[in-house]
Amino acid sequence: MTSEMLLALFCIGATLLFLAVRRGLILRTDQEIRRTGAILVAERDALERQANELESMQADIDAMKAKLVELSTDKLVLSRRGGKRAAASRRFIHEIGRPEPGRKCFVFRLAMAPGFVAQPDAKAVVHPAIWQFENVAQVWAADFAAAQMLTRSIFHEGVGVTVSGEDAEEDAVAGAAAP
Repeated sequence: MTSEMLLALFCIGATLLFLAVRRGLILRTDQEIRRTGAILVAERDALERQANELESMQADIDAMKAKLVELSTDKLVLSRRGGKRAAASRRFIHEIGRPEPGRKCFVFRLAMAPGFVAQPDAKAVVHPAIWQFENVAQVWAADFAAAQMLTRSIFHEGVGVTVSGEDAEEDAVAGAAAP
């Protein structure tokens, strides 16, 4: 009977060892599943935040598009006064660059090219109604040649604008303090 008891004890011990190892594997797998679950929950929350931000941005974009459509249908109201008096008092300034030390402000007169609006493929760079008034480009550049190049690269015959000579010049330090 002793050998039978030893065999029984061995079987019971092996079964207990097997159950302990199995329990350990189950606990380790459970911990891995919980850790992976926590990572997935964090990723889901981050994705939900991003989705909410995207929805908010899309709503803002849609609102801006609606506003642009509304603005594009509105007529440009420039003045309620008589044409010549309003034209003399209204001035549109197109700024290029910014005042920085070493730069000067050059002013160029701008005008709509004759007959440009009548062309079928005409695409004006600014609202065509402002050209009945005085238009100038204030360009901040190091020298006249750079200012002229900047002005002529933005306003040229291709977009229906003619540029005439430089009127005035002031240093950037004085111009920055002036406004």
